[in-house]
Amino acid sequence: MTTFIILSKLSLHRPGEIKSLSEIDKELNQRIEEEYPKVRRVASYVLLGEFDFLHIFESPDATVTARISLLLHSLGMGSTQTLTAIPFNEFHNVMEE
Repeated sequence: MTTFIILSKLSLHRPGEIKSLSEIDKELNQRIEEEYPKVRRVASYVLLGEFDFLHIFESPDATVTARISLLLHSLGMGSTQTLTAIPFNEFHNVMEE
């Protein structure tokens, strides 16, 4: 499993149509559980700054993570940025080689 970080912003195009944050979170959990059983949401945070949310996922690959990102868009996120997170111990081993 690979760790991915998805940074996201709420859409400002039609704020009246945005569900409550708790509804969005429940739907995200339900859809991931049903559609992507191999994905595990490690943590989520509300951010103060350029992005509104930070989600950390463990996922089999980048394609599945791209689907999670598209799912976030369908739930009202106007934009996302996805990053791959490499544990420092693994990176250290690469540097040693």
